[in-house]
Amino acid sequence: MQDNEGFSPIHAAALMGHTATVRLLLQFSPASADICDNRGQSFVHTAATKGHSSIISYAIGSSMLEHLLNAQDREGNTPLHLAVDAGKCKIVSKLLSSEIVQAHIMNNEGHTPSDLVQNCKGFYSMVSLVVKMYASGAQFQPQRQDHIEKWNAQDIMKWRDTTSKYLAIVSTLVATVAFSAAFNIPGSYGDDGKANLAGNCIAFSSHHSWLSFMISTHFLWLSINTMVLGFLAAISAVMSKKKGLNITMAILIYIGMWILTMLLTSLTTVGSFTGILKFLFGGRMERQRRAKRRISRQYPYAIFYTFNMVLFFVIANIALAGFDTFKSLSY
Repeated sequence: MQDNEGFSPIHAAALMGHTATVRLLLQFSPASADICDNRGQSFVHTAATKGHSSIISYAIGSSMLEHLLNAQDREGNTPLHLAVDAGKCKIVSKLLSSEIVQAHIMNNEGHTPSDLVQNCKGFYSMVSLVVKMYASGAQFQPQRQDHIEKWNAQDIMKWRDTTSKYLAIVSTLVATVAFSAAFNIPGSYGDDGKANLAGNCIAFSSHHSWLSFMISTHFLWLSINTMVLGFLAAISAVMSKKKGLNITMAILIYIGMWILTMLLTSLTTVGSFTGILKFLFGGRMERQRRAKRRISRQYPYAIFYTFNMVLFFVIANIALAGFDTFKSLSY
């Protein structure tokens, strides 16, 4: 039984993410797995598009459904094509983890799943997909270098500008409270009421703005850790006779910084650490070098972001090692 769009009950169950219903339908009617809608898509295509990972996991683990993992619809798209196009990073990870899924299949327009990353609208989704596809060995379609269009970085530009403004406001407030400065931003205001430095900051106008912004962020993170460590050392020196209190404070600060570091790492990570290192430092084979050249042209921010994420992780672990050393010296 199918509706006007060719949707069957198993398509509807996959669309809504009802894994138990899909299992039940396949148990009573195994042939329903091969039913396709008017676009030639099976229920696996539907689940991949909507991001229902439990159904994809079930399809990967079932030998009866293996042939659907690389099945192409009327436009030549596999479930991996649709998952990448929809920006479903979790689905892409699950599909790439299967040895059955082929990441080099081209659709009717000659696009591989890697080519469809360009349709991704979110910055973090784009970086995550680029890293995952490269780490899995997926390739782009053969294309002339001068025909490669750079990914539209409008979202990250907007995020950077907004974040920079908020950081400037917070920095001004902190300086005002700490040093009782006048309630003016650096440079004061002009006769027109606008800030004298508006539009002249390197974080906004320079063509190296992304690099400058990330370097400043790393120095900010390093300064925060150094400041906390210095504060802890100063308190320990003043309260040297209260060893128990010093140990307790050192442990609490260490735990707090560890939680903060793990939280920031989990929020900003774009894949497994092994995959990220492979993305940054791999590429000895010719096809990997070709893929890396394509990425550097089309998705340069992906390389910058992953490198800075690794650098942040290194700085954070050095800081934690410093706190751990101080904690050990307090005993």
